[in-house]
Amino acid sequence: MRNRMWGLAVLGCLSMGQAAALTADGQKVPYFGLFGTYELSDANRASDNGYGFQATIGYPITERGSLEFSYLGIQRNRVFDNHLDYKNAITLDYLHDFGFYQFSSKLLPTFKPYLLAGLIGVQEDVRGEKTYHPGLNAGAGLLFPLRIGSWDWGWAIRTEGKVFAQYNDKDTPPADRQAIVDYHFQIGLQIPLSIVTHHTAVAPPVADCSLSVVNPVTGRTDCVADSDRDGVPDGEDQCPGTPAGTKVDDKGCPVSPGDADGDGVLDVDDQCPNTAAGIKVDAKGCAIEQTAILKSVNFENASAVLTGQATKTLDEIGQLMTSQPNIKVEIGGHTDNVGADAYNLTLSQQRAESVRQYLIGKGVDAGRMTAQGYGKTMPIETNDTAVGREANRRVELKIGLE
Repeated sequence: MRNRMWGLAVLGCLSMGQAAALTADGQKVPYFGLFGTYELSDANRASDNGYGFQATIGYPITERGSLEFSYLGIQRNRVFDNHLDYKNAITLDYLHDFGFYQFSSKLLPTFKPYLLAGLIGVQEDVRGEKTYHPGLNAGAGLLFPLRIGSWDWGWAIRTEGKVFAQYNDKDTPPADRQAIVDYHFQIGLQIPLSIVTHHTAVAPPVADCSLSVVNPVTGRTDCVADSDRDGVPDGEDQCPGTPAGTKVDDKGCPVSPGDADGDGVLDVDDQCPNTAAGIKVDAKGCAIEQTAILKSVNFENASAVLTGQATKTLDEIGQLMTSQPNIKVEIGGHTDNVGADAYNLTLSQQRAESVRQYLIGKGVDAGRMTAQGYGKTMPIETNDTAVGREANRRVELKIGLE
């Protein structure tokens, strides 16, 4: 029996793969967990406390809830002859989590508290006699994401405590009682079973074609038709037939002649060159007071680390501020409503400060910029849809003039 228990544990370890942890990223991805278990056994068992393992398969059914099916194996030493008793159980639990919590100090870990409850079926092997019992189990725990630098496959550490109560026939072991209550304490590793989503994408082979189209904005190369050879595929070209050599925007339409920064003011009249894309200007080409959403400024999941596309946009903002020294800005960080209020507020502040520090590194005077996190308090769309939540996760630039 002992060999069978540890054989199952080894098999469980070998079956682990890569993916994201239990609803940590808002994904409905099935997951697997393997736990070491310590049991505080009911005093009526006439045995020492037990130890063993639990293997769990779970599937998120809502944004906060999951169903879990588990196998549990426990063994104990009998106090009067030092032989072993065994308990094997299957459980079906509902687990409800309460979102991620993060301390203000980066030295303390992010965690997700949860509660669980469910039904159990137990097979007892006590003093060589096998018996079967129904029961209930309930408990609470914490999930800690495993993130090391940029390494994040969504693995997590789970630790939990449970009350394990079974109905017992008075005429059968383990005790002359109708109810046996044990307490289980577990710690283990949980991984999602979605392998593909976290593998590094392999670049497709370069197509062998007679015409290679390079998008002037994104730099993407495609084998598609580009009749006027302006770098924009025919399917996206809103101004077909552009004469050869004409400078075009990402829609394939000619850029205003002599307007290098594309702000609508000709270079000969532009007193503030290098205006960032999307910034409103006056007749002189200088930025006016406004609040602009920096749509391309995004961050890695659940962190304040800027993406590559974000740095390109912020380089343009840096050029704007160095060329127009009368500008002062407030950098506002905003989140959706997923997660605890305190966590969202802290994350939004960290993201706003990350943008500020990047611009300081580009030579912008720190005294001209403030960073303010607003968390989920100022949505611009509904948080009831994925599209709305994506719009609410944003960085805004509130431009003022001295």
